[in-house]
Amino acid sequence: MNLEQHPYVRPSQVIESMRDNGYKNTAYALAELIDNSIQAGAKVVRFVCFEAYEQINSTSRRRIQKIAILDDGYGMDEKTLYMSLEFGASKNKEDPEGMGKFGMGLPNSSISQCKKTEVWSWIEGNQPFYTYLDVDKIKSGEQEAIPYPVTRKLDSKLADAYKGAIPTSGTVIAWSELDRLHWKTSATLLKHTQNLIGRMYRYMLQHKNENKRVRIVFENYLYNHSTQSYELEESVNFKANDPMYLMQGTVVEEMKDFPDDFKGQSLFDINADENLSKKDITLSDGTKGSYIIRTSSIKKDFANKMTEQTNAKIGSTDVGRQFASNIGLSIIRSGRELDLKRDFKIKDNYQKDRYIGVEIHFSPSLDKFFGVTNNKQSATKIQPPNLPEIALQEDVDESKVIEVIKQSDPDYALLLQCLSDIEKAFEVYSELDKKKISYGRDKKSEAPDNTDLATVRATNAEQQRANEHPTAGDEDKPNPEDMKEVLSEKNYNEIELNQLIKDVIENNIIVKFDERDGPQTMLFDISIIQGFTLIQINTEHNFYRNFMSKATERDQMLLKLCLAAWGRMEKEAPTEAVRRRYELSRQQWGVMLDGYLSDEEDY
Repeated sequence: MNLEQHPYVRPSQVIESMRDNGYKNTAYALAELIDNSIQAGAKVVRFVCFEAYEQINSTSRRRIQKIAILDDGYGMDEKTLYMSLEFGASKNKEDPEGMGKFGMGLPNSSISQCKKTEVWSWIEGNQPFYTYLDVDKIKSGEQEAIPYPVTRKLDSKLADAYKGAIPTSGTVIAWSELDRLHWKTSATLLKHTQNLIGRMYRYMLQHKNENKRVRIVFENYLYNHSTQSYELEESVNFKANDPMYLMQGTVVEEMKDFPDDFKGQSLFDINADENLSKKDITLSDGTKGSYIIRTSSIKKDFANKMTEQTNAKIGSTDVGRQFASNIGLSIIRSGRELDLKRDFKIKDNYQKDRYIGVEIHFSPSLDKFFGVTNNKQSATKIQPPNLPEIALQEDVDESKVIEVIKQSDPDYALLLQCLSDIEKAFEVYSELDKKKISYGRDKKSEAPDNTDLATVRATNAEQQRANEHPTAGDEDKPNPEDMKEVLSEKNYNEIELNQLIKDVIENNIIVKFDERDGPQTMLFDISIIQGFTLIQINTEHNFYRNFMSKATERDQMLLKLCLAAWGRMEKEAPTEAVRRRYELSRQQWGVMLDGYLSDEEDY
């Protein structure tokens, strides 16, 4: 039988599905391009936005027209540039200690944010070579192969962004037709990327070797209709954001209540460093690697200084909130942070977690061992180990689990040992007690803190979701007057309402649960006011009376987190019509659920 040959993949058919490639947000997609620049030896990476006013529903609003990454790295020759837009063909993956992984970064990240990607690259003062990727042309079948590079000058606005000093070698990547950006204006893009980029690249921004240090600059150009040109509006150098708080001159110093006499100093003590915690491992296939776990804890004199400055807990200050944004395990691969994992923590509702730092470093040789994803956003195997569950499955004592696993799966035993080492590292919180750290003044005598565990967990989950999938209102602090206006219709008397508002404002709560009588068939109601979500649970509903009120405290908390997830879904609704459909579904489901549970007086 003679059959016509078929390709494994038809670009025109799969390009749209390939765009949904799992990048958490625009900042993570941009990080792929910054990775490439740094691996190409760049000393300065410019992250440039070109913005203009657009007419949107009779209102003139600023919108990003183009985003570009400009560097002064080694540049690419004609052949390398041609390969750079091929999925899986980049040469960066050939560097065993580099940041590249599968050679997917440039095309993969680009199509996740825009329809058109253009690349210029040049070496040793020669004319730039140019090629591009156009999603619409690929979908229509017009562009099945990568256009072969041609010589082409940089667009004038891109050349101008080099400030008249185009480097001898370099690369420029420009995104346009930006249909999938998470943030539409340069101001919001900067706001959401500054801390994340600063944390990802902190070891490059403050490299001990000045020759390896990198400067990342954000610049915004606004289109001037009078001159018909883009004019520089803002230029910001990214600062390191160090969750270990061992570096000096980091973003935390920009907090308005940061004490001046501590500027230029490290704020935490190092408790475990590479000299004490480095572990070399050899996997069953002969792969060798090592990991390093470092820990830190707040300095007593800095905690004392913050206590002197506030009439409340340190955690309620801007500095304390900045600490809270960095809670978790920082996972560092090849000097660049992959993820800040909040699964690892001490069990005290995030009260002490903000005053410690824990990070793990490893090289790309251990990518498979740790489950590093192709978009370099996480290491999926770095999870809190459930040794009791494994011990039950293996029918052995928990203390012997790793030794037993080692006989059948030595690599998994090595992983379990590493995860156990990470969990033990979080015991650094005991240093806080040894130092007799003061966390600020307890205000419970003035205003009782009614913040239960479910509220704390939901607030932290909401913050993490907002970082990865931001939506309108996330950054808005609730206004007491607006809260009073909305909640005055929610079955509160004046004293209860004032206390609720005070509790939310003073404790920086963004999700709160309240159990009270309500319409019998509605299980829960949701009120969203700026960045705050109130979830009222109806104590008269059959589900509450027959199940929730009788559940354990832990199960009640888990049920409340389920409701908080629904509340977030309503908040992220793309349009008001969709949000209204979600609300109607919630109400109808409550009626149906109440009916299903009404046959028995008591379950």
